[in-house]
Amino acid sequence: MGRVIKLLAMDLGASSGRVMLGSYDGERIAVEEIHRFPNQPVQLQGHLYWDVLRLFHEMKQGIRKAVKRHGSIVSLSVDTWGVDYGFIDRGGQLLYSPHHYRDQRTEAREAALEALLPKEEQFRLTGNQPARINTVYQLYADLQASPWIRETADKMLMMPDLFHYLFSGAAAAEQTIWSTGGLLTEDSAQPSVEVLNRLDLPAELIPQLVPAGTVAGTLLPALQEELGTGPLKVIAGASHDTASAVASIPYLSGQGQDAAFISCGTWSLVGMESERPVITDQAREFGFTNEACFGGTNRVLKNITGLWLLQESQRGWAEAGEPVSHQEAVELARSIMRTGYTAPTIDPNDELFSTPGDMPGCIAVYCGRTGQPAPQSKAELILTILSSLAASYAKTIRELEQLTGRTIRTVHMVGGGIQNELLCQLTADASGKEVAAGPVEASAIGNIAVQLAALGEVEASGIRELVARSYAFTRHYPGS
Repeated sequence: MGRVIKLLAMDLGASSGRVMLGSYDGERIAVEEIHRFPNQPVQLQGHLYWDVLRLFHEMKQGIRKAVKRHGSIVSLSVDTWGVDYGFIDRGGQLLYSPHHYRDQRTEAREAALEALLPKEEQFRLTGNQPARINTVYQLYADLQASPWIRETADKMLMMPDLFHYLFSGAAAAEQTIWSTGGLLTEDSAQPSVEVLNRLDLPAELIPQLVPAGTVAGTLLPALQEELGTGPLKVIAGASHDTASAVASIPYLSGQGQDAAFISCGTWSLVGMESERPVITDQAREFGFTNEACFGGTNRVLKNITGLWLLQESQRGWAEAGEPVSHQEAVELARSIMRTGYTAPTIDPNDELFSTPGDMPGCIAVYCGRTGQPAPQSKAELILTILSSLAASYAKTIRELEQLTGRTIRTVHMVGGGIQNELLCQLTADASGKEVAAGPVEASAIGNIAVQLAALGEVEASGIRELVARSYAFTRHYPGS
C-alpha cells in the first residue's frame, strides 16, 4: 500500500462542529467524521457569546480520537462562519468570550457608525454589503461601549485565526475570513485605511494578513504532549467555511464561467466566482457582497438566511415534545405537495426571522403582514420554507446574470443542506437551471484540499480536479 497522508479539518458551523479526518493516497481524498459536537451560544446578562473554550476542548477531543484510531497526523486547519472575532490581551490570553453575530449590541451603535461611514461608502471601499452583523459594526460597538479594550487588547483574531492561535501560539489574519467583515479594501489585500480612520479603529489590532493556504505554525509542545501527537502543522487554510466549500466545487465546465454556486446550510450563500470584485450600484442595491477565494479570486455572493428557518422550527417542535427529523420534514413537504397545496412565499432575510424564537409564529406574522394565508400544519410550514428558499435562490441567480452579463447554465449546490433532495429539485424548478448537488462535506473537503496545497502535496490549480476524482454529484433538472 502506498503512502497515505492524514490531515484534520476542524469544520465549525453556526450550530455544530465536526473534526474530520482527511486521507490522501496520491490520487483521491476521503473524509471521515471523527468527532461531532454542538455549537450552542451562551446568553449572559443580555448578551450572546460563543463558548470558545468548550469548542476548543471538543476539537482537542477530536484530535485525541484521530490519533488513537489513525496514528500520525500531518496537519490541521480550522474553518468557521464569518464576521466574529475575539481579542488577545498583551499577555497572550483571550480577553473574553467572543460575541455571537446575533448579539444585539450593534443595534444601538448602527446609526452613529453609518453617520461616519454611510452604507454606500462602506460598499465602495470594502466591497462588503453593509450589515449590522459585520465585523466593522461589532468592533465599533465594542470600542464605543468598552474603550478600555484599546489599552488591554493586543490583537483581534477572527474565529478560525483565534483557534489557530490557541493551537500554535501564532497570530495571523487569513484573508478569506477577514474579507467577510467590512474592514479590508475591496480586493481583500489589506486593511482599509479609510474605514479605520473614519471610525477611529486601531489598525494595530489587525495582525499581518496572509493568503489562504499559509502554514501558520506548529502545534504547541504542551498540546503535543497532552494529545499524543507529533509536531503537526497548523495551517491557515481557506478559513471562512464558504471559501473552503467553494474551493471544493468540481465545476462541470472547468473554470465555472457559466456556473453559480449555493453553499447550503444554516445560511445559504448564493454567488459565483469572478476575477475582480463587483463594485457597482446595482450590486449594492441587489444586496451582493464580495469576499476572497483561495487562489486570490473573488466571490460575488448574497447571504440568504438558509435552513436556519427549518432548524429553528424543528427546535421548537422538539421542545414541545413533537420532534421532526430532517427526513420526516422532507416527507411531510412531499405529502402536502401531492395535495396541490400552494405555499405562501416568504423573504428568508426578513428581520422577523433573524433571531432565535418561535419561527412558525414569525412566519404566520409575515404572511399576515403580506396578505397571504399562513401555513396551518407542519407540512405546510416546511414546504413554505423550502419553496421560499428555492424562490430566493432563483431570484439571486437571475440577479447574478444581470450583474455579470454571463448566462448561468449550472448551479452547483454544496454542503449539508443538499441532503434535502427536495430543496435541490425545487431550486432546479424555480431557477430553470440544472442543479449539480455535491459534495455534501464541501467545507471539510475544501479545507483538506487547501491543506494539501499548502503542504506542497498537490498543485493549487489542481484541487478541483482532485475533488472531481474523489466525489460524485447528483444532477437535478427543471421539471423532473
